[in-house]
Amino acid sequence: MPSPSGQESQEQHNKTQNKVYSGSVFMLITRLSIKSIGLISTIFLARLLTPEDFGVVAITVAIYAFIELFGALALGTALIQQKTNNLDDYNSAWTFNVLFGVVAAISLTLVAPLVAEFYSDERLRHVLYVMAFVSIVSGIHNIGVVNFRRNLNFRKELQLQLVPKLISFVVTLTLAFILRNYWALVLGVLCNQLVTTVYSFMMHPFRPRICFSSFNKLFKFSRWLLLNNIVHFINDKVSQLVVGKVLSPAALGFLSLSKEIGQLPTSHMAVPINIATFPVYSRFQDNPIELRKAYLNTAALTASLTIPASIGIALIAPLLVSVLLGEQWLNMVPLLQLLALANMFFSITSNNSYIYLAAGKPHISFLINFSRLAVFFALFIPLLEYNGLIGIGQARLGATLLMVLIVQAAVIRFLKLPVRDLLKAFIRPALAGLIMALVVWGVQSSISLTVPLLQLLLETLTGVISYSLITLAIWHLQGYPEGFEHNIFSRLRLKNFPPKAGGPLP
Repeated sequence: MPSPSGQESQEQHNKTQNKVYSGSVFMLITRLSIKSIGLISTIFLARLLTPEDFGVVAITVAIYAFIELFGALALGTALIQQKTNNLDDYNSAWTFNVLFGVVAAISLTLVAPLVAEFYSDERLRHVLYVMAFVSIVSGIHNIGVVNFRRNLNFRKELQLQLVPKLISFVVTLTLAFILRNYWALVLGVLCNQLVTTVYSFMMHPFRPRICFSSFNKLFKFSRWLLLNNIVHFINDKVSQLVVGKVLSPAALGFLSLSKEIGQLPTSHMAVPINIATFPVYSRFQDNPIELRKAYLNTAALTASLTIPASIGIALIAPLLVSVLLGEQWLNMVPLLQLLALANMFFSITSNNSYIYLAAGKPHISFLINFSRLAVFFALFIPLLEYNGLIGIGQARLGATLLMVLIVQAAVIRFLKLPVRDLLKAFIRPALAGLIMALVVWGVQSSISLTVPLLQLLLETLTGVISYSLITLAIWHLQGYPEGFEHNIFSRLRLKNFPPKAGGPLP
């Protein structure tokens, strides 16, 4: 019989898995619901608007993000990471957000004429005035709702995010049908922020007040998150601003939509899993054994979802664009394929940063992200000059590939994680993803239906079914080890698939 300590360890491990999977499921539902609405909205908007419309909004959003990042201390993340908080902590975080929202609005109003002159486009000035008001509304948002994540109450988190998205979806599409220009996108952003802020006070009873006493306490942790946000902005938004200036707003429209679709596996799957597991990691920050187990479970779950989805988008990109978006967007297909593959490698390592944040070591995350930024821009500048828009995708994929080994080596060292255990987390999804790609490619080569939509559905179903069957077959050959598949069957009460004694963890 196992010793009492062994039983306690196994019970703790099971609790760890349950927290990781149940939280991830709710956040997946949340993100899938929101992003599905966003995807449907994008498809309709792409039919109603032009690449140039998307480019105009992308420029203003990038400027807005640049101003906002100076106040992006992620104080909500700091509140989650801390073991205990008091009212002053919440009030101080809210006070800073409000004050910065006002400062950001003033800054956006002042730079609006300069931005319009720089890009020789007067439309940008008026859009930035609207974005200034968005900053004020965003700052007022009720900080109390951060407790939904802190307390692992993902049902309310789902409601908080879904309701405003549904309302803004209806408003944006209605405006697009009426206006038929970029203002539909801009006013949709404003509507979403207004509803989100109002709904945050309806959802949570906390009523903040002006307070400064805990700012220094929160800033000690959040200053590194600010640096991370600056790096993220340069890595993501500056490249868009360069494209908008060097190439054209239309080229930026292609890049903007390619990124949105190519990042679907990350935004739909990896991000919600990361959000759900961060509070779990924070609770295990002083328990390295359980922290390692939680990380391995998360890595396996993320890879199982994002690898097939990313490969699938790259494979069906030509049909996906022509059928859903229309012929005017076909020039973005090669860029979309490159970005989808780049995001596959990024998504399977994206959770690593949350390990460092939960352990109170955000500077490690900053150093890794800064290295990623340096590698990307070393490739981006020459490739943009030689290959134009496609060069951005090549730079993103090249930088991600170069950084994968570095990022994984860092987390192995930090967690004292056996390389063998980490490889086991990726072996099934990686192998199944490669075989799935061959099966889909075979269908594309041998079957050509006259109706493009039916061909798209055929290729998509082929990928889903083949990946599922191949994954289960590999799992069977491995002896039903613990992991993503075992957890699903356990929850379905299919007890014929127990793990072998001493079976490998994902």
